[in-house]
Amino acid sequence: MKLLITAATPEELLIAQQLAVVTPETCHCAVTGVGLAPTAYHTLKCLQAGHYDLAVNIGIAGSFTERLPVGSVCAVNKEYLGDCGIQTPKGFFTLFDEHILNANTFPFVDGALHAPAQPMTHLAGIPVATGVTVHTVSGEPQRIAELQSRFSPDIETMESAAFFYVCLQEKIPFLALRAISNKVEPRDKSKWNIPLALQNLSNMLKNYIYEI
Repeated sequence: MKLLITAATPEELLIAQQLAVVTPETCHCAVTGVGLAPTAYHTLKCLQAGHYDLAVNIGIAGSFTERLPVGSVCAVNKEYLGDCGIQTPKGFFTLFDEHILNANTFPFVDGALHAPAQPMTHLAGIPVATGVTVHTVSGEPQRIAELQSRFSPDIETMESAAFFYVCLQEKIPFLALRAISNKVEPRDKSKWNIPLALQNLSNMLKNYIYEI
């Protein structure tokens, strides 16, 4: 099996590059950059340049829920675009709310991007999470509450929906693994633990690659 493993930053991707089970013959590792646009562009370029049986996106995320504390690792099975829409005096409305785009226009299903079930079969026991992808990390209580009310997300990232979108369009099996580095709350980096998140993500990724 040939894998494509992507991450937004070199620090996140390093955990894959350090695994003894990852070799040039079995896996290509790529830094896609932070945010939706770089992730979409570089993921597509990678998929067009080589044949892969599975694409895996890894990285850190913020958590909205006590179910996913700092240091935990989850598999993302559904993604929403959290700030693609219209801001009004009555609040934020998605393109689907405003009927600018049908909520079941491929690759969306009910306004969300869904991961294929098959790649998750080797992840017994790992929590499954709903993600919301945003251009701007949330740190203001009203905005956090709005995202929770509208999307009921478990985690927040700046890239996952772009990765989902490209893989669905290209019809390649994919998996997104995220480790929790912080809570989604007013920003206080003293409460973050990125090293713990990356270490636990490394362990999970290693176990997953051995399984497949």
